[in-house]
Amino acid sequence: MSQPRRTIEHLLKQGILPLEHANDAALHLQVYPSRRSWLVFFDKTLLIIGAIALVLSLVFFIAYNWLHMGKMGKFALVEGALVVTIALYVALSFRRRFQLIRQLLLLIASVITGSLLALFGQVYQTGADTWQLFFGWAVLIIPWVIIAHFPALWLLWLGLINACLTLYLPLTNIQFSDDSLQSVFYVATLALVNLVALYSWLMSFDDRRPAASKFSGYITDKRLSSTNVIGHSNTNPNIKSTTNPSLHWSTYVVGLLSTIFMTYLAIVTVFDSVNIWAIFISVTVWLGWCGFIYWQFRQRRIDLLMLTYLSFSIIVVVMFWLGKWLLDGFDAGGFLILSLVLIGLSSTAVIWLRHVSRLDKERQTGTINKGADHE
Repeated sequence: MSQPRRTIEHLLKQGILPLEHANDAALHLQVYPSRRSWLVFFDKTLLIIGAIALVLSLVFFIAYNWLHMGKMGKFALVEGALVVTIALYVALSFRRRFQLIRQLLLLIASVITGSLLALFGQVYQTGADTWQLFFGWAVLIIPWVIIAHFPALWLLWLGLINACLTLYLPLTNIQFSDDSLQSVFYVATLALVNLVALYSWLMSFDDRRPAASKFSGYITDKRLSSTNVIGHSNTNPNIKSTTNPSLHWSTYVVGLLSTIFMTYLAIVTVFDSVNIWAIFISVTVWLGWCGFIYWQFRQRRIDLLMLTYLSFSIIVVVMFWLGKWLLDGFDAGGFLILSLVLIGLSSTAVIWLRHVSRLDKERQTGTINKGADHE
């Protein structure tokens, strides 16, 4: 339930907000999407889909007509598209208008840059390692990533870094006495990179967002009129959320990546490792990640989706390690115990998440009461 909806329901229960003004307050606080909100949503969605379709059409056109186009034609088409894209971005930048379009133009230019690098390697058969393509691509688009400050472009860059490391790490000359230590080193590197990315995302996209909710009305007496409820006075925000609104959507994507890599790190040594140091390192790093997620999304702020990621990771890791000890003989008793443990862990996670949600609701309700009593 959103904070504005929760606020309106609480004010109705306290008798502060008259029932006949509830719909007005809900419409003003955008509890229900307005016509304009839907138009803005579809406008941005269709614009993004069109931009992605446009750049992919260039790649597919060259691939489909590969045998019927010469080298100069292929390079002229890709480089011409890149030049046109940058020219459009520069023209719009001088006018300081259409920020989303400018960001999408830089995203298109970044994708075209990768296509140009791939085309160069395919035409001239450079024989370079695949990781060099992603590394060069990531390096070349760094200026555009910084200038655009566009979450989708940052996600593209992070994906390139992950692809580069995934392909490069197995080629390194770092040798360990045990193959399991080498596997842990590879996965731990990827996991730590994505953990740093998650922390950077929180610092860049979410910690700078205002903590107050959309509802910043003020209370003047116990019989609150609709004008007071739906007012937008920012000078006296007595009613506000104690936590940030939901995190930026890209933060959840990076959080999911971090969860996947950390969970894989904790289970990579389950069935094929007897090296105690490999197990110790992987489990220690995973426990550190669990502590970070709990502190960041339970103590500093409350975010149920990120805590769901944490619960999912704990359930997977516990099930894998229990499976190692219970399924040596693949007997039916072991599978029964695992099933019961899975049901118990899932139920516990749901109960805990609902408890956290209820505590967050009570804290926000307490803040509303303080705002009302203050007047």
